[in-house]
Amino acid sequence: MQGIQMLDKTAIKVEAFKRGIFDFISCNGGKRHEKQEEALRVLTDNETRELLYGGAAGGAKSWTGASWLLFSALAYPGTKWFIGREELKRLRSSTLLTFYKVCKAYGIPDSEYSYNGQDNYIQFKNGSRIDMLDLRHKPSDPLYERFGSLEYTGGWVEEGGEINFGAFDVLKTRIGRHLNGEFGLTPKIFVTCNPKKNWMYSYFYKPFKEDLLKPFQKFLQAFVQDNPFIEKDYIELLQGTTDKAKRERLLKGNWEYDDNPYKLCIYDLILDIFRNTHINRGKKKYITADVARFGSDSAVIGVWHGWDLIEVHEFEISKTTEIQACIEAMQNKHRVPKRHCIVDSDGVGGGVVDNLDVIGFKNNGRPFKEKTGKGKEVPKYRNIKTQLIVYLAEKIINENMMHISAELSEKQIERIKEELDTIERIPDSDIITLVSKEQIKQDIGRSPDYLDMIFMRAYFDFKKVGTTNAGSIASMI
Repeated sequence: MQGIQMLDKTAIKVEAFKRGIFDFISCNGGKRHEKQEEALRVLTDNETRELLYGGAAGGAKSWTGASWLLFSALAYPGTKWFIGREELKRLRSSTLLTFYKVCKAYGIPDSEYSYNGQDNYIQFKNGSRIDMLDLRHKPSDPLYERFGSLEYTGGWVEEGGEINFGAFDVLKTRIGRHLNGEFGLTPKIFVTCNPKKNWMYSYFYKPFKEDLLKPFQKFLQAFVQDNPFIEKDYIELLQGTTDKAKRERLLKGNWEYDDNPYKLCIYDLILDIFRNTHINRGKKKYITADVARFGSDSAVIGVWHGWDLIEVHEFEISKTTEIQACIEAMQNKHRVPKRHCIVDSDGVGGGVVDNLDVIGFKNNGRPFKEKTGKGKEVPKYRNIKTQLIVYLAEKIINENMMHISAELSEKQIERIKEELDTIERIPDSDIITLVSKEQIKQDIGRSPDYLDMIFMRAYFDFKKVGTTNAGSIASMI
C-alpha cells in the first residue's frame, strides 16, 4: 500500500511538471525561487532551444538541471537525454550526487531508475535514459566526432566554463533527434555556469546585453541572492573572500571581471583602443595581412597610419588573387611601399608574399634581439610571434598607444576585443610561451584572425625598415 502511495505521489509530480506547474520544485517553506521557476518555464516552452542559466554561485543551477532532466525523463517514456561535463570523474562525484539528492527530495522511488556505472548512464523503468558525457577536448578528436552519431531529445551541459565551444557546437546538433515529434517537445540544450570570458561570453552574454540574442536563445542571470533556500553562511563566505575577482564573479555575477593572472592585456585598456584619439600617428603607413591558412580561416587585411588602424578588409572565403588585389589596391590608395607590407607566409600566404614581393612573416621564426638595461635579464621568447604579441600587449595596448579608427561593424569590434583578451602566458615555463592558437580556437570557437593581423604591426617597431630586401622573411631564420 505504501508503495502505491509513493507511486501516486510521483505520478502527481510528473503530471504537474507536464502542465507547467513547478511549485513542488521552486517552493518550500513558504518561499519561492522565482528565477529557478523562470528557468523551468523556459526549459519547457515551445520557442527556446538554447538556454544559458547562471552568472553567479549559489543560484541552484545544478538542482534546476537535475530536476528538469529527472521529470522530463519520467514524463516522456523512452526519451533520451544527456548530462555533459568537462570530466566524467567530476560528473560522477558531483553532478550525479545532486541528481540523487533531487530524487530523494521529491520522493522518487529507487525502483524508478538505476545507474549503470560501467557505461555511465541512468536508465529509467519507463525506457527513458540519461547519458553522462565526458566533454573534455581530446587531441585525437578535436572536432568531437565521437558525439556525431548520437541522438538525443535534449541535454544539459554542467559548468559551461570548463568546456570548449566545439563540444557545445556539436551537441546542439544532436538534440531534437529522439521522440521529440511524438511528444511535441522542442529540442533543448541547457547550459549552467559561473561567469567566464570564453565562448559563453561572446555567444550568450554579450548578445543578451545588447539585445541581440536570436529568438531561440535565452540567458537568465541567477545570483546567490535569488535563491531563498541558500544557507546564510554561504553568502557570508562569498562576501568575505579576499579575492576581488572571485567576489566580483561569484557574488556579483560580473562577466567583465577576469581572475586569470596570466592574461597580458588589461581589459579596460583593450576597450580604450577604440577611443584613443590622442595618439600621434606620425607619417608612416603600413599594411598587415593574415591570410586564411589553406583557406580554412578568414583572411583579414589592415591598413595602419602609425599605430592607428584606419581600414580593415575581411574575406571569409576568398581566392589568393582576391587578397592580392585588395592589398595592391590599399597600397595604391594609401601610398604604402612594399617594404611596409607584411603578410603571414604560412600556408597559402606564401604565394601572396611571392606574387606581391612583400615581407613574409613566419610565426615560428627566431625572435629579434632585444636590448635591456644593465642588470636586466634579456627575455627569452618561444618564437617571434610570441615576442611581438607580448610587445603588443605590454608596450602598446597597456600603454594606450594604439587606436582603431577604422569603420567596423559591432561584430568586428566584439571579435577584436575578445581575441585581444585571449593573450595569455603559460606559467612555469623556462621561456616566455603563450596559449596556442589551437587552444584559442577551442576557447572562442573560431580562429583569432584579427589578433594575427594586429600583432604583425609590431614587426615594424622592431625592424627599422630601410634598404632591407622587401622579400626577406621577417623571422630571420
